[in-house]
Amino acid sequence: MTIKILGTGIGIPSRRVSNDELAHIMGIDTTDEWIQTMTGISHRNICTTETLVDLANQAAASALKNSSIHPTQIDYILGATMGCETSTPSLASHVADHIGATAPSVDLNAACVGFLYCLDYASALIATGRATTVLIVTGERMSSHVDWSDRRTCILFGDGAAAVVVTKGQGLKYINLQTRPDMDVITMKRKMSGTNPLATPDEATPIFLDGQKVFKYAVSLMEEEIITALNTLGWHADEIDHYLIHQANRRIIDFAISRLELSPEKFPMNIAEYGNMSAVSIPALLHELRMAHSIQPGQKLLLCAFGAGMTCGSSVIEWE
Repeated sequence: MTIKILGTGIGIPSRRVSNDELAHIMGIDTTDEWIQTMTGISHRNICTTETLVDLANQAAASALKNSSIHPTQIDYILGATMGCETSTPSLASHVADHIGATAPSVDLNAACVGFLYCLDYASALIATGRATTVLIVTGERMSSHVDWSDRRTCILFGDGAAAVVVTKGQGLKYINLQTRPDMDVITMKRKMSGTNPLATPDEATPIFLDGQKVFKYAVSLMEEEIITALNTLGWHADEIDHYLIHQANRRIIDFAISRLELSPEKFPMNIAEYGNMSAVSIPALLHELRMAHSIQPGQKLLLCAFGAGMTCGSSVIEWE
């Protein structure tokens, strides 16, 4: 297709919280053993002194440095987030201000699939000549969206940001996005600021997810997306070197691996260290693989994510 990834970067809060510490501080009835067994998570990082904008700026600066791209060379900035500290300006605009760019900047909200949506938009911008180089920044402060007394959700999430720089290339071999509308599986309602005397006041609600439905959706959608991608390309599953799956729950990934009869070694994971960072999880994992020199030119990567909506998507990249 039209793009390749030049550079990656991440921004992670300094405060690292273990399962035992989380249970103690929040006074919730759980243990490290239970959390690890049910989710595969042992730690997560939580914003204390940092803002989400801080993390996004750090990730963007790192990605630009790793790709040897100057901010003036950026033609578009795409942000993937469920919301930063300001509803407006957007997270992407904050990043533009920090790096000294004047490129158009806009946020997309596709929950955990946000990175793949941005990758698709970047590909379209470059294919149509509207851009040559696009900066994608993902950022989520999930700690501000959870009910910390609810062990079903507060144990799952972590904060962070990740960024990639993409430009013209032939690396993107396939991308597919879809929505299977279901408004009740994962929900979160924000309280709107200001008062309207003619309307009923808004009530904010923390993130809610139906664990059983999420598991069922995630496994079936992941299996479908992977099979469809491989069939479309005419590739065998063994031709993929790395499957980068949204890091929501290790049990979901393990179950899908078993159903697809694939090798677990092809499924790198970092959920144990970060928890579920929503749209950040795949580009953060991609960055760690790059830094470890685990991705080499010519290798094939299959990316797959699922999230509220229910949104889902996959892409296949041959690394350049």
